[in-house]
Amino acid sequence: MAQTRIARIGTALFRLRSFTPVPVIALLGWRLWSTRGVAGPGGELVDSLLNGLGLLVAWAGQALRFHTLGRVRDGTSGQDPVLEARSLNTRGPYAHVRNPLYLGNLGITLGLLLVANDVWVYAIALAFFFGQYFFIIRAEEAFLLQQHGDAYAEYRRRVPRWIPRLTPAYQGRLGDRFDWARALKKEHNPFAAWSAGALLLLGWEMRARGDLSDAARLSLEIGLGTVVAFFAAAKAYKRGWLRAHPADPAR
Repeated sequence: MAQTRIARIGTALFRLRSFTPVPVIALLGWRLWSTRGVAGPGGELVDSLLNGLGLLVAWAGQALRFHTLGRVRDGTSGQDPVLEARSLNTRGPYAHVRNPLYLGNLGITLGLLLVANDVWVYAIALAFFFGQYFFIIRAEEAFLLQQHGDAYAEYRRRVPRWIPRLTPAYQGRLGDRFDWARALKKEHNPFAAWSAGALLLLGWEMRARGDLSDAARLSLEIGLGTVVAFFAAAKAYKRGWLRAHPADPAR
């Protein structure tokens, strides 16, 4: 009964996962509003080092998501509002860890937290992240076990949930080719959101501490402009505005 209740909660959170972070982000923003002018744990030197490390960690998480979504087939990666699994993904990144997309999300989240470098922000964000995914992952596992039975039970036995194994549990590639269009279609929104957020956090920190030089301001403006341009181009391509259309035979 407890497992059924957990699965129901997880299914509801899965449907709402694009909206549940909003109040948490608002709370974290309120916290950072009063602390951006003060160095985090370790002082300003550690802050500067964590800014660079945070961007690298976030990029690694994004790269894992992008690679996974370029290889996985539609109907198997949990990208839609309902749980679905037309087939069981066991190769590629799924041969190392059961939840490569969520591991990518963790990388992006950790990266942004390192840039923020605030003890309460760490605590609140990580509690929310692992609390939500505790329920979502268990709902997905119950669903996959129902859909794929012994095959998923064996996969779950061989592949860890969060910490990747070094050698693949299953040989072979995930998908016959890398689908760039699919990866861009799925990832341009989250990439634009977190990368713009990281740049704004950096600019906010430098301004609050009186370190925002003209050169730094220009670099941040160029970075934000690039993100906006990428987002607009990806959105235009997704909607077909940048694709070549066959000539109308009636003309």
